[in-house]
Amino acid sequence: MRTFIALDLPENIRQEVSRVINDFRSNCPFGVKWVPPENLHITFQFIGETKENDISEISEFLEINFSELKMLNFIEPELEIIPGREPRMIWISLKIENSLIRKISKRFKEKLRKMGYKIDSKPLRFHITLGRIKKRLPEILIQQILTTELKMKSIKVGKATLYKSLLRPEGPRYNSLMSIKF
Repeated sequence: MRTFIALDLPENIRQEVSRVINDFRSNCPFGVKWVPPENLHITFQFIGETKENDISEISEFLEINFSELKMLNFIEPELEIIPGREPRMIWISLKIENSLIRKISKRFKEKLRKMGYKIDSKPLRFHITLGRIKKRLPEILIQQILTTELKMKSIKVGKATLYKSLLRPEGPRYNSLMSIKF
């Protein structure tokens, strides 16, 4: 099964991000696979193909480490199209001043490597994926995305979830395997 760890968005933020996506979708109904509201989250760690018998060990590790956290406050949300030369994603990048969440990320990556998982070595970049680009974006949409000012100035998060991702032709469905409030 495919799994990942997400930081769950509060409902008011999910609604605001959905509104932004709908505005973009009106200018580009084709060529971008837009994320449905129920799938919006802040990415913490993609694990990938996960052995069923590893779920309890991963869950235990997350419970212990996330229990050290208090409410997370993400700041300076900014729309980006990445990477620059051949864009594949539209997302909201986020900053956080909490160094503990980065330490937990490093510990978690090390734990997964010891368990035999191949983990991406790119540095952690907190973000909310809005859409996956399937063909060249119209210039009007690029300008709209890059000049849109988001109403939210910060995002407070108090829950992380281990999700199972079921890939389907109409898009992925995420099922919660366990959640941790902090």
